Amino acid sequence: MANTREMFYVGGRYVHHGARGQLMQGQMYVEHLKPLSGTGQQQEQPYPVVFIHGGTRTGADWLTKPDGNPGWADYFLSRGYEIYLVDVPYRGRSPWNPSVEDVITFAAETIQERFTACAQHGTWPQAKLHTQWPGSGLQGDPVFDRFFASGVQMIRSQEKQELASQAALAELLDRIGRPVLFLSHSNGGGTPYLVADVRPRLVKLIVSVEPKGPPFGGIGMLPGAGSQYGVCQTPITYEPPVVDPKKDLVKITRSAASPALRDAILQADSPPPRKLVNLTHIPVLVVTGQASYHAEYDWCTVEYLRQAGVETEHLQLAERGILGNGHMMFMEKNSDEIASEIDRWIAQTLVRLSVDKT
Repeated sequence: MANTREMFYVGGRYVHHGARGQLMQGQMYVEHLKPLSGTGQQQEQPYPVVFIHGGTRTGADWLTKPDGNPGWADYFLSRGYEIYLVDVPYRGRSPWNPSVEDVITFAAETIQERFTACAQHGTWPQAKLHTQWPGSGLQGDPVFDRFFASGVQMIRSQEKQELASQAALAELLDRIGRPVLFLSHSNGGGTPYLVADVRPRLVKLIVSVEPKGPPFGGIGMLPGAGSQYGVCQTPITYEPPVVDPKKDLVKITRSAASPALRDAILQADSPPPRKLVNLTHIPVLVVTGQASYHAEYDWCTVEYLRQAGVETEHLQLAERGILGNGHMMFMEKNSDEIASEIDRWIAQTLVRLSVDKT
């Protein structure tokens, strides 16, 4: 898709490192793509899309799929969207300073089990339904090898990552100067809520593709990471205010409707659940693949957001006849079908918001 391209950095601050002098940390790489007019794409869309990648990943995920086919960046450009791809701070082209934090990576065996060859491992009930990854999904397969080569380190501290991402993305929104649509994935799923919390008038809606979860953490790729504020590890605005999340966010466990699902940890009914007051005007779409490990617990995240006053819709792909997808659905064979569903939801939601405003 023909487009203009620019890159720049936002965020970052100088930090004194003794004899090494002044270094910068917390800066964020941004790639800005804008469709060229008169190239056959649909009419220019009113709001840009800001893509936020997942853990150990970078903004390159959205450009080209590991099988060589165009990714979601091309899809949304072809629909007339201006897009911004970021490498969140301490990741990829947003430099990591070794003095900041220890880092982690994932082994090939973990990637195979969780992302690319789920059916062969059967680690969760839905895994056997995974059919959409191109190739065998195993080490030595060229598609897998290209995907694995693109993984990078991530800092271990979720709190430091969230705070740096929140600050840099808020600065990006200030620079853009108009409301944006967030499209996030996995470990990056809590970040749009944090950014919307400090820039509520610059976020129009949020699409969370299998966001980090479930509420309060304890499951997934980083079971020890946690989300002490429900959908994130760092403070976010509730009403009534949350001073100590362990005490103020009173929890209950809600049983799942099926043995194939995880029980949900939610806010208790008494005292009344606290509300994420800066997010109540921002529609959220949570997207879940049929065969992903998130199929066990994304329902928990959806219920938590609704309970906190956030208008949330759950797009379970299997219910739309889109079958066999894992966690990396935007890299899989039928990724354009999924992008089409998201694009449709965005269009319908923006029309509704426009009508509501009048």
